[in-house]
Amino acid sequence: MHLSPDPAGAVIADVRPDSIAAAIGLEPGDRLLTLNGLRPRDLLDYKWILATTGVRLRVVRPSGEDIVYDIEKPEEEELGLTFTSPVFDGVMTCTNRCVFCFLDQLPPGLRTGLYLRDDDYRLSILQGNFVTLTNLTEGDILRILEYRLSPLYVSVHSTDPLVRGAMLGSDRRKPVLPLLARLGEGGVRVHAQIVICPGLNDGPVLQRTVEDLAGLGEAVSSIGLVPVGLTRYRSGLSAVEPAQAKTVLQHVETWQRVFRRERGISLVHAADELYLIAGKPLPPAGRYDDFAQLENGIGLARRFLVESGEVLAGLPEKIAPVRRVLAVTGRLAVPVLAPLVRRLNLVQGVCFDLVPVPNRLLGDTVTVAGLLAGKDIVAELGERTRGDWDQVLVPSVALGGDPPAFIDGMTPAALERELGLPVRAGGTGPRDLAASVLGGDRPG
Repeated sequence: MHLSPDPAGAVIADVRPDSIAAAIGLEPGDRLLTLNGLRPRDLLDYKWILATTGVRLRVVRPSGEDIVYDIEKPEEEELGLTFTSPVFDGVMTCTNRCVFCFLDQLPPGLRTGLYLRDDDYRLSILQGNFVTLTNLTEGDILRILEYRLSPLYVSVHSTDPLVRGAMLGSDRRKPVLPLLARLGEGGVRVHAQIVICPGLNDGPVLQRTVEDLAGLGEAVSSIGLVPVGLTRYRSGLSAVEPAQAKTVLQHVETWQRVFRRERGISLVHAADELYLIAGKPLPPAGRYDDFAQLENGIGLARRFLVESGEVLAGLPEKIAPVRRVLAVTGRLAVPVLAPLVRRLNLVQGVCFDLVPVPNRLLGDTVTVAGLLAGKDIVAELGERTRGDWDQVLVPSVALGGDPPAFIDGMTPAALERELGLPVRAGGTGPRDLAASVLGGDRPG
């Protein structure tokens, strides 16, 4: 097993109480240099090496003190450490220049982390990030097979090498299918993503891509279709229009019928956004198989509706004292959230106002809650906050970084000062929304 050196080591972020690490005195800020004489590159190496009863740790404290610990432990027991990053030797960056790359559509001056061009297969395993696999070395492939790193989340876009190369803006036009087949033969499963760019990889190209991926059998566990995301800073590409979305969904329904008959699973899934663009009802929960691509926006709306039914069954008739809450969201989610909001407002003592915020920063085509800017929230709420409101609820998915901030860098504390009202970040699930207005009368 080849482990590349990392002179900085893995920085410890937290130590779990009552753990082995706590017992020997490790603390946040300490740096783990070696395990059993090897320098782990990432959490994958770390866990691999830890799968033994005897462990020798070399740790350097912030003071520069270099300490070695010899530990005997049960084979399955962890040390109780978390690290500042899941990779210790630096994130593998993207070398493609995708024509639809969202990072290239961002203006300068936004939250720093938004500009990171990661294309790291380790983050695909550890965090579910989609990767192109174009920057893999033979050593990387062998490691994936050795560790059986599965499932991988892979941005395929097209199985036609020329189309895929053009979309990735890369001269790496090596066919992706042989690599996926090789991984599949080694027991590695793939969740594939296709970002639909009208005029590039839709129509017959999309049909061929789905057929090619399905032809790999069990190597491909799911195929997700997602509409291209465009900001006002991108020209030369077209958004998916309602008629195009309807056409894609017709194909999806046909593919699902075939695959459910032949394999017992739907295999191909469309993003919630495609259904909302087309004005079509969402599929029932049973069509989403195991909801493998939730983080890709596939099935989130259906899961929300299912959970909403459970929440509605447990709502009280009234609460006291009266609670008045403004809830901020992106425009895309309104059709999904609105029925629950209406029902919550039937509870005596509840005043819940849902405020969709247009994205002035990135443009009207960006409608998701996760890309809301603090200044846009201020601009939209305006006079609404000049009333007897208890708080403003903002979606936690809109915050990132340390300290947490919106994409334009505004923090929740700064938003509070601008609005003159308490601001709370919370989840966007039905139970989270209900709890924000019911308080102690949170439904089960």
